[in-house]
Order: sequence, then C-alpha cells, then structure tokens
Amino acid sequence: MIKAIDFFCGAGGLTRGLLNAGINVLAGVDNNESLRKTYSSNNVPSCFVNSDINDIQIHVIREMFNIQQTDITLYAACTPCQPFSTLNRQQKSDPRKILLLSFANIVRQCPPDFILVENVPGLNNGPGKEIYEEFLKVLKECGFSDLAAALLDAKHFGVPQTRKRFILLASRQGSVSLPIAQTDPIHFVTVRECIGNGKYPEINDGEESQDCLNHITRKLQPHHKRIVEAVPIDGGNRQDIADTSILLKCHQEKPDAHRDVFGRMAWDKPSPTLTSRCVDIYSGRFTHPKQNRGISLREAAALQTFSDDYEFFGSSISGISRQIGNAVPVKFAEQLGKSIINACEH
Repeated sequence: MIKAIDFFCGAGGLTRGLLNAGINVLAGVDNNESLRKTYSSNNVPSCFVNSDINDIQIHVIREMFNIQQTDITLYAACTPCQPFSTLNRQQKSDPRKILLLSFANIVRQCPPDFILVENVPGLNNGPGKEIYEEFLKVLKECGFSDLAAALLDAKHFGVPQTRKRFILLASRQGSVSLPIAQTDPIHFVTVRECIGNGKYPEINDGEESQDCLNHITRKLQPHHKRIVEAVPIDGGNRQDIADTSILLKCHQEKPDAHRDVFGRMAWDKPSPTLTSRCVDIYSGRFTHPKQNRGISLREAAALQTFSDDYEFFGSSISGISRQIGNAVPVKFAEQLGKSIINACEH
C-alpha cells in the first residue's frame, strides 16, 4: 500500500479522498492548530502534525511514522492558492508564493515515489509560472522521470461544482496519468441531486438544525434578506429584480459589477466554485436555489463531496466556511488517488 504525507492538509479533503481510494495517509501537516480537531476526528488513523513546512525535516517525519526506504511513498501538496490567483492584487508581495519551493525542499531532502500538487490555474502559466518552473527543475534533479499536468474541472469527476484546478502528478516509478474526465453534461452531478429533494431540513437564515451536523446558516441583515426574497428562485440574479431601489447603492450605481453577488444557485447545474466565504450571499452566487438564505455549512460541505458525518469544528461560521471552501473536493481527490494507485500497479 502507498504511504502518503499530505502537506498543507487543511480540513482534510485531500486526505479523505486518498484514504477512500486506498492510499494510507499517515499524516496531514499544517501550521494552523485550529484545524486539528476537524482533521483528526474525520481521518482516523491519519495524524495531524502542526508545523510550518519550513521547520520540517522530512527524515524525522518518516522515522516518526516508520516509513522505510522500501515503502512506496507519496507526498501531496495543496499550497495556499491565493498567491497564484489572478484575482489577487498582492501577488508579488505575498509571502505564501514561496511555499511551493518550501515543499520542493522537502522533496529534495528525501524524494518520494510520487508527487501530487493541486492549485489554481494561475500556478503554471500565470502569476506562479516562475515558481512552478523552479519546482519542475527540482523534480527533474530528484529523478522524477514522468509527469502529467493539466487544468481539470472537478465537475468532470463526480463533484457537483464547477471548480477548475491545476493538477500535477509526478512519478519516479514509471509512467503516470491523470484520471479520465467525464465531460458530457449528462454525467454532471447537480445542486438538486446534492442538496435538494428534502435531503436537509429546511431552516431560515441564522438558524441551526439539531438533526444534521453543521447545518447552520449565516444571519442576514434585514436589507439583505429583502433583496434575497426578491431574487427569483432557481438561478435568479439580482439583475432580475424589477424594483432596483431595494438594491445596495453600489449595485444601483454599477449593476454589472460582481454579477453573481446575491445570485441563487441553479437546481439542475453544478454549483459555482465554492470559496472560503461560500456561505455569504454577498460574496458570490451562494444563495440557496429556493430558500431565502445563503447555503448552510453542511450544504457547502456536501457540494465539496464531504460525507454528512464529516464534522467540522471551529469557533465561528467564518472559520468553518474557510475550512470547507479551501478544501479539495473529496471525490476529486479520490479519483486522483486512484490514478496514482493505477500507476503504481502498472
């Protein structure tokens, strides 16, 4: 069985998917202690290691988890995506840009058999191009003879969400290939299939269900709720509201700015990309298709393909929303894991 370390593990979406695929994820590494309970509670027997990647000596980690030279190993890294996003205006000064090179130093210390990297599209041909090219040089130096890299959309892999991410798989054990995408819309999982049809109890804004883990919604300001109530159900937009006087002043003055804000998700399509603010109606198309509220934390987790028993822990809605929105969708991660297993077996 492949033994893996998940760097920048967050709340554990990638770990959970790799475990589901049949990979033995020994540990998740992250420098945010507040993630420990969420990660550890849902990914047994994987252990949470609270550490800055720049302080890690990989041989210590390998000894800690009894990884032998003869073991087949995988290092995975989902470094923070904000530095490489085309939406980030502080790209050049963002210190998180070098974290991919910090991961490269880990690889250089003791190269694994396989590498998995997940990030936003701007990593390989946008703001992160120079960093990415340096990373590739390290892989070549370390004997990675084959790699597969492409922009993939999670909706092509059983995830009810449009979520484009750059994926790189690299191997020192022969050829490796990316999973096969199901690009026909007939295969797409929709918002209705994921969170509709009475799957979760109806709740109002600012309420929490006692019958479902993390089924809690953000309380809306009266003015915001009035706008939401006026947006047509099933994919409606604030641009559909006839009485524009109820809109926020900024939207009255610039009606075409940030068009998805206050928009409802459509029942019979995948959801838009979830972000760290995915339960806030003023941060994107994150309003429930029918109910007059933003989606709940549980619904957001479902759209990220976390199982309903995957419990998130945190002191605030914003903190848990960040855990969910920043995660790798579990089913997407599972397909990536299966590709690595397939490469190992062949």
